[in-house]
Amino acid sequence: MKLSDLNTGGSAVIVKVGGQGNFRKRLIEMGFIPGKKVNAILNAPLKDPIEYEIMGYKVSLRRDEASLIEICSEEDYNSENSGTIRVALVGNPNCGKTSLFNLASGSHEHVGNYSGVTVDAKEGHFNYKGRKLIFVDLPGTYSLSAFSPEEKYVRENLVEHVPDVVINVVDASNIERNLYLTTQVKDMNLKVVMALNMYDELKKRGDRLDTKLLGRLLGMPVCPTVCRTGEGILQLLDTVIEIADNDGPADPVSADKITAGDDSEEIEKRYQFIHDVLSRTYVRHIEPVGEKSWTEKIDSVVTNKWAAFPIFLVILYLIFQATFSLGNYPMNWIDWLVGEFGEFVATFMKDGWLKDVLVDGVIAGVGSVLVFLPNILILYFFLSIMEDTGYMARAAFIMDKLMHRIGLHGKSFIPMVMGFGCNVPAIMATRAIESRKSRLITIAIIPFMSCAGRLPIFVLLAGAFFPHHSALALLGIYFLGVLLAILSAMVLSKFIKEDDLPFVMELPPYRVPTGKAIWRHTWEKGKQYLEKMATTILIGSVVIWSLGYFPRSGRDAEYQQEHSYIGQIGKAVAPALDPLGFNWKMDISLLSGVVAKELVVSTLGVMYASDSTVEEDNTQLQAALSSSVTLPTAVAFMLFILLYFPCIATFVAIKNETGRWKWAIAVCAYTMAVAWVCAFIGFHLTALMI
Repeated sequence: MKLSDLNTGGSAVIVKVGGQGNFRKRLIEMGFIPGKKVNAILNAPLKDPIEYEIMGYKVSLRRDEASLIEICSEEDYNSENSGTIRVALVGNPNCGKTSLFNLASGSHEHVGNYSGVTVDAKEGHFNYKGRKLIFVDLPGTYSLSAFSPEEKYVRENLVEHVPDVVINVVDASNIERNLYLTTQVKDMNLKVVMALNMYDELKKRGDRLDTKLLGRLLGMPVCPTVCRTGEGILQLLDTVIEIADNDGPADPVSADKITAGDDSEEIEKRYQFIHDVLSRTYVRHIEPVGEKSWTEKIDSVVTNKWAAFPIFLVILYLIFQATFSLGNYPMNWIDWLVGEFGEFVATFMKDGWLKDVLVDGVIAGVGSVLVFLPNILILYFFLSIMEDTGYMARAAFIMDKLMHRIGLHGKSFIPMVMGFGCNVPAIMATRAIESRKSRLITIAIIPFMSCAGRLPIFVLLAGAFFPHHSALALLGIYFLGVLLAILSAMVLSKFIKEDDLPFVMELPPYRVPTGKAIWRHTWEKGKQYLEKMATTILIGSVVIWSLGYFPRSGRDAEYQQEHSYIGQIGKAVAPALDPLGFNWKMDISLLSGVVAKELVVSTLGVMYASDSTVEEDNTQLQAALSSSVTLPTAVAFMLFILLYFPCIATFVAIKNETGRWKWAIAVCAYTMAVAWVCAFIGFHLTALMI
């Protein structure tokens, strides 16, 4: 609530004073500080200005000035806001900022060892020593200039949502480069505490740093931390509370006053200052001549011009092979449990529509998707390892030349790989790409990356129709998506013109990811999958069942489905998809997949529920499909699923990131056309080959 909204005669407590510069300072000097009670006395005849009473005297403010002051009731302030400290986390990419956020706040935000993972401010809160701390994890950025969307977002957030304290997370193993951002944050006249993270790596290397002198020279407390183990975190929190309680609120100056003057000369002055500070505080251990670090030794292999691409392909193949071979056992166990549970319900419930909706709708639909949860977890487990070790940044490094030739930036490869998990965050991650041209093209081709929502469909079909070569089939479908994305990028680059920006991207040192971090990431994705089953997929399954249940015909199940509402819908779209070999049941599943790709499997599970039979090494749905669908049709179906209309969430993400509905509509129309053509070719080529 804003002070300008306070009714005449009302009273409230000040929570926060906004604004900036001398005006904000003036308000604070007049007594408008958090915790003070303020009364609204009267409004001027034209409703502006407004007279208030604070600290025993009366003062008038214009309505737009009063709107900069946040208030709440005295009761709410005492119960919730008393002792609240808002903390902004600022730092370079790969400095461990999000690890600190997760560790301190208990949030489960994923940590990726490359820039551009956190593309929005994430907020978490917790209680410590009787105080409520609100942590805001801002995107990783190298400076507060407007060179990238992250930099602009961070500086605007610090000015418009002034934190009580800023924790500047600094990578102790790369301190000189990290301190450039520190000098900019300090120049904003904010309360800053430095978390000197990865301090164990600095000591392990044999370097020495006088943290107390460093803090005095920079004008801020310096707290050595190791977020991986939690070392130093409690001392950091104690320091945050101490800094927040000392002096008055922060009085930030506009970030524009700092970065508009950061030309090359100003940048050199900042680095000269940093050099002078470190020359007095930091002693670097000199490595013996010719001795290579572990990172250099690994890079000499995985980025080798002959070995880099084969290694990358082998890694992906092993991931897909593990997705099938390791996931096959729990997949069959879950499928057995789903079948047994369905039979149990069918046995003890009376015949009727309620029994039918539970057995053929909920259990058959949701259960057919639940079966593939182990495969999803395995895929995310290995993707998490690739990200957290720093290998994903090397993938972008080795792919830059290819990306550049097709009109993209090397950084485009990271969102493309992220698309294997989910297209939505992958599209959001394109904010890290400074080039507008590369960003727009990358957004347009990400839907060709096979997301985790498509994985259950491919596992279902590859297991049913390519039982002895499932991993190769999966690898092939994924790479076809990449190939078509590359070809599409080449075409789009001819129409979107813009000067290319240089390829500048940090290659972080290799780090051993903690088991806790990998498990947390894997489980979070699994939980999201389960949540989607409990909401979107459950509702979708019931809707699909209902459309197939009504109107009642009194005939057998096959006749009932074919002449139900869903059968009529399927036959209406059939002429457009008949050339691809699809039957009307498959057509319906494609329509439901527009909402969420997992619904394709649940829809097939509902539609083929009456046809399910148990076969060795096959789930019930796989057995039903293999007996009613030909191989050419299955190939065409996989191709169509890979390429056609992205889900609604992806469609909205494209619109939000480009700011244009027409771009989102154009992307969807293009993917539909490509999907139809490729499925048509795949169907007829496969038919000729068998």
